[in-house]
Amino acid sequence: MRSRAGSGARAATACAIFWPMSEASMPHAPETALRPSGAPEVKGWCPGAFAPMRSNDGLLMRAKVIGSRIGAAQLAALAAVSTECGNGLVDLSQRAQLQLRGVREDALGEARAGLDSAGLLARDAAAERVTNIVASPLAGLDGGAFDANALAAELAQAVQDEPELGALPAKFFLAVDDGGAPTLGDVGADIRIEAAGAKSVALSLAGCDDGAAVVSLAEAVPAALALARAFVTLRDGAFELRRMRRLVAAIGAEAVMRQAGLVTTPHARATQASPAVLGAFSQGVCYAGVAAPFGRWRAAQLARLAALAEKEGLAEVRLTPWRAFLIPTATPDAAQRIVAEAQEHDLIVSANDPRLAVVACPGAPECPQAQGATRAHLAQLAPLAQKLAGKDGVGLHLSGCAKGCARPRRAAVTLVANNGLFDLVVNGRASDAPSLTGLAIDAAKSALAARAEENQCPTL
Repeated sequence: MRSRAGSGARAATACAIFWPMSEASMPHAPETALRPSGAPEVKGWCPGAFAPMRSNDGLLMRAKVIGSRIGAAQLAALAAVSTECGNGLVDLSQRAQLQLRGVREDALGEARAGLDSAGLLARDAAAERVTNIVASPLAGLDGGAFDANALAAELAQAVQDEPELGALPAKFFLAVDDGGAPTLGDVGADIRIEAAGAKSVALSLAGCDDGAAVVSLAEAVPAALALARAFVTLRDGAFELRRMRRLVAAIGAEAVMRQAGLVTTPHARATQASPAVLGAFSQGVCYAGVAAPFGRWRAAQLARLAALAEKEGLAEVRLTPWRAFLIPTATPDAAQRIVAEAQEHDLIVSANDPRLAVVACPGAPECPQAQGATRAHLAQLAPLAQKLAGKDGVGLHLSGCAKGCARPRRAAVTLVANNGLFDLVVNGRASDAPSLTGLAIDAAKSALAARAEENQCPTL
């Protein structure tokens, strides 16, 4: 991606672009669904540096990272921006992006300039919208079939240079998987590019797990662009078809491939549960895997992580869609030292940590749409959630409203905040009909305990 980073001469330009007070004033204004009165609003976009989103704790804005790598100095700079312009809290998202919270409106220009100088700002608002690309976390280090980060950068440049693709919905994203461990098998990208041999890749679509277009590595970017153009054409602006999975469900993957001029061949997409990446690893690549509950980090923690990456590692940190940081190191002992320090500060360094079994959005009071607090009861609910966990390790989804932003997929149990109480959904999504309603937290805990004990809620 051609970044605005390092372009000190452009910093003044970044400062001069103020947050638009209405979505309509943005280039390619984000799509928002019409909603019944009282229903949660579906924004259809994620907060960016050029399109921040209002929350009760201030503005939300995301740095732009293409692929999986962020330099230690970049991470330290982002932590400084969070401290100086925001509330010192940063979320690592399920798209492997870093989201600053509580940014003050009067500091927005300063925040943009800080991200710009660190190489963490897209070149403009249009580029920010369409360059959403996740890459293999250990790309270039783990012996993958190709360098996923290099391909992601090439793809980002090509996407933003094609005006027609400015019509892509803001949540549309791509995944580039080089086949090395850990793979991105559980990442639900709209378009996937994954290794299919030494010099070939398979391009598959969300909603189709048994077919793909197999092309040479050199043809990967043109083929991905063709699929993105096909999506724009066939979707024809319909909000309900804003993701590839919905378009495939409506017309079939073959129709999309045909529109792109590609041939579908049988191909079993690499799928797996979320891989174990936490702790110290020394087989192949040495690294330390560290996470925070719900992906929520303090700026001071990120600054320390950056310092450890400089001292013990390769001066870089890898971002993952599992809300964990991987810090590559030169030796196994260095990875162990990072893990030991993280553990001392109550961070998550083991796949067996019960806190990983709970997925939750920020909830109240941070989110203006939340109907109740979601993260206040982690300590008492996490052990129960762990007993309910499925193959992906998640047993409980706590959602502040029926949108279910933190987990669009089903969960064994979902608790949906509703007027300060909780509705309980079994084996479903936050938007599904609940089996129990109006539960206080103690009643919800009892229902979870019963289900954890018997693998079913006897009252349902």
